[in-house]
Amino acid sequence: MDAPAAVLSLILVEFAVGGLVLTWFAPTWGKVRHGYEMLMGSTLALMLWGAWAALRTPMATVVDESAEAASLVAWTSRGLAAAAILTAGAVLVLAVRQSPLIARIAGILGALAGVATLVPLAGLRALTNGNWAVGVLELVLGSIFLGGIWAGMILGHWYLVERRLSNRYMVWMAKVNIGSVVAGLGSVALSGINEVPCAGLTGADLDVCARTLSPLLTVGNLTLWIGYGVIALIAVIAGFNLKLANEGGRSIQASTGMFYLAVILAPAAEFAAKLRFF
Repeated sequence: MDAPAAVLSLILVEFAVGGLVLTWFAPTWGKVRHGYEMLMGSTLALMLWGAWAALRTPMATVVDESAEAASLVAWTSRGLAAAAILTAGAVLVLAVRQSPLIARIAGILGALAGVATLVPLAGLRALTNGNWAVGVLELVLGSIFLGGIWAGMILGHWYLVERRLSNRYMVWMAKVNIGSVVAGLGSVALSGINEVPCAGLTGADLDVCARTLSPLLTVGNLTLWIGYGVIALIAVIAGFNLKLANEGGRSIQASTGMFYLAVILAPAAEFAAKLRFF
């Protein structure tokens, strides 16, 4: 089992999928200069590419070698590749100052392709660790959690470019951030129904798993308590973000600094949760 590598690929997928939905469906479209979508799209396309590149080898270590598993991995790879290409295409159209409508259509199609990849990913989980629908829900909640925090950080930085931009968009994003914290809490809670990492392994398999993971992470519900603890810290940050965003002005920069902390903490919480995914 190479669980950390497999979990990292999941984290990249969740960042990208959640971020893409917020990029192309948020009320910032047409109100903020399109450089914002270009910046968001570029970072998310790179995450999609990283998830696609990392997918096959890590996933091969956590699923069986059946034809069904191979098919699910293939469908996931195709979805990630399609999402990355469409997102990069949308960024390119905006960069050459062509039709924003075409760019948005390509971006929305890329977001939908990314969301669709969550289904075969959850199918891989169902082969080894339970219910398909619950797996989809775990990934959706994780995507809302990570994507909302990433979008908030990028938008906060964009206020350094458009200094006269109304704070209403940052207020909206701060509220999304509060919702994303709730989603993150749900993601961690749902992971509690899954087995502890390395559970059920014996002999050489157990030795390999113990060497791959920190021994502490294989003990009881420690991953859950780590997740809950980090989510609690992010919840405090989300409260500050909303207050600072409502103040506007230079407080937007302070809110962006808070998002920095959230971006550092959020992957740790989701990593702890998703260690129990496969």
